[in-house]
Amino acid sequence: MKRMMILTLLCALYLGARAADYNYLVFTLNDGSEQAIVANGLNITFTDGNLVAATASETLATIPLATLQKMQFSESTTGISDLPTDGDDDIKAIYDLQGRMMPLDTQLPKGTYIVKTSRRTIKVHVK
Repeated sequence: MKRMMILTLLCALYLGARAADYNYLVFTLNDGSEQAIVANGLNITFTDGNLVAATASETLATIPLATLQKMQFSESTTGISDLPTDGDDDIKAIYDLQGRMMPLDTQLPKGTYIVKTSRRTIKVHVK
């Protein structure tokens, strides 16, 4: 019994120390898109059917639980995010990785794109 308690304590300490190595929390949505946020100083709450990930100074992500497939910690991230859905963040232009402007009114083929919105520029991966 004593051995089992010591082994359990050592496992818990190892896993707790190992979790500190991860820099990002990656959310995978039902449509296959991924969103990564910095895990340092992260506070996660659940409100009105949404997962809200925030730091002391800003909200980093609000994800409806119905669309969340999984979340996991990662040591690195690709910087790929999904398209903005905020009504105040209109898409101004989409470029492929060769710098060619893509039409806004068509379905994008699989690939990685640079999306310029009214508030920011992000990299998007279409699966």
